[in-house]
Amino acid sequence: MPRRPEWLVLALIVVAAALRLYVNDVVVWSRADETVYLNDARSSYPDVVRSYIADRGMWVFPSPLRWSWIGATSLCCTSYRAIATLSMIAGIAAVALTWWIARRLFDENVALFATALAATSPLQLALGRRALADEFFCALVLASIAAMLMHFETKHVGWLIAWIALTTLALGAKEQFLLIYPVVLAFWWLRARSMSWTWILPPVLYVAVFCLLARDVTSFFTIARLTTSTIGAPYADQFQNGPPQRFLIDLIAIAPLVTLIAIIAIGSLRTPAQRHVAFLAIGIIAVHALISSKNVRYVVTADSPMRILAASWLATDMRRAWILIAINAAIELAIFHQVFITAGVYDPVTHDLLHALRMLPSS
Repeated sequence: MPRRPEWLVLALIVVAAALRLYVNDVVVWSRADETVYLNDARSSYPDVVRSYIADRGMWVFPSPLRWSWIGATSLCCTSYRAIATLSMIAGIAAVALTWWIARRLFDENVALFATALAATSPLQLALGRRALADEFFCALVLASIAAMLMHFETKHVGWLIAWIALTTLALGAKEQFLLIYPVVLAFWWLRARSMSWTWILPPVLYVAVFCLLARDVTSFFTIARLTTSTIGAPYADQFQNGPPQRFLIDLIAIAPLVTLIAIIAIGSLRTPAQRHVAFLAIGIIAVHALISSKNVRYVVTADSPMRILAASWLATDMRRAWILIAINAAIELAIFHQVFITAGVYDPVTHDLLHALRMLPSS
């Protein structure tokens, strides 16, 4: 008979799945990224690569370097709704993986609290209902970290192979993983105090699979150059620019209690596991804070580590933990509804978040 925490975890994952299924009701889709993803899913990969390079207007949109995402959508998605459903499934997986990672790093209570916090994440709820790659990418990054931790725990080569494969797929879901890959490797070193030649394999395989699918070797570097050339595009410059602390403003706006608890936890780190998770969350956010284009959905991979860190602090007082989790759930679901349902925010840039929360006057 499973112990009580396992039943509670299963119940929380079911609640998380029900929430995501309930809010998977978008009917108006973006003509920008979501339409690009749908068109890519309906086209052959070599055609996607060639048309992207040939059309200058496409350079500001998601690139064909995201071959694992394009491949996944082309296999099972022929509509916006199907792609959004794939995002929803990835979001449910992200909640389960949050539990898995927390259980490997801490104990069953921390894992239970982390799952409860992840279930109501406004950012992940929002991204899991859109035809976007973000939740798919987030789930793959979390799966990569989970496989890494299982490899440390079991020393089994199968988990190392799984880490290589999942990390390669995460790179193929969003090329921005290359930015935080050093942070993930530093997390590996902190946990294992060792380096490995296998670290080079995921980036090499990422490029190799692209070349194989595109049937071209030079296109990878051409697209990489074209993509980076649009970092200062008008939309990014107007809505995603700003100082590094912009992410802190966004996170407090969209997840106030979890962000504040995570900050408190950072100020009172007691165990190596807490320090390692704090490094992972801060590292992901810090890397993106140094880039001119800042959008809170770019750091969705830091959401689960932040919630695990908050859960590790909550676990020091069980009675207080459940009270704060209940309060947090009410706050986050209210924020999600206000921002993404009532105000209909598609891209959670600071301008739209603060307007939706009535922190800025209506234009």
